[in-house]
Amino acid sequence: MREKEAFCEKVQQHERAMYALAYAMVRNEQDAGDVVSESVLRAFRNLSTLRNDRSFKPWILRIVHNTAVELIRKNARLVELDDEEEIEADSGGSDLATRLALRDAVERLKQPYRTVVILYYYEGLPASKIAQITGDSVGAVRQQLSRARKQMRERLKEDFLNE
Repeated sequence: MREKEAFCEKVQQHERAMYALAYAMVRNEQDAGDVVSESVLRAFRNLSTLRNDRSFKPWILRIVHNTAVELIRKNARLVELDDEEEIEADSGGSDLATRLALRDAVERLKQPYRTVVILYYYEGLPASKIAQITGDSVGAVRQQLSRARKQMRERLKEDFLNE
């Protein structure tokens, strides 16, 4: 029983990261919820494969990543992102505009760029952990981050010049 409780606590600690990754990949709230639920079930069934408790976050995010990839392949399409975002009430106008522009630039990235940006900038994971999650090499993750930054920079430049 204690093992179940410990597992549930760890899942709760990383619930936001799991959902953020799933949502970034499937771009739909319902599908993201399904991905997270299925991932938690798979993780619990395979808990014995986790060798080190400190590796729980990359381990479960890899399960989320793989589950989302399976769903995307199964559906053979990406669903458009709903236009909802929690915005803090105390955000200033220009800060809000910047945050919305950045969010839009991230949303317009194609996979795998969107995934690595979410994991690196929003979840604060190093390239080595992202490589574990996505199954890519560290060099590939760094290259994806570099390309994603370049694409976002170009899009943001275009958006602000066209205003």
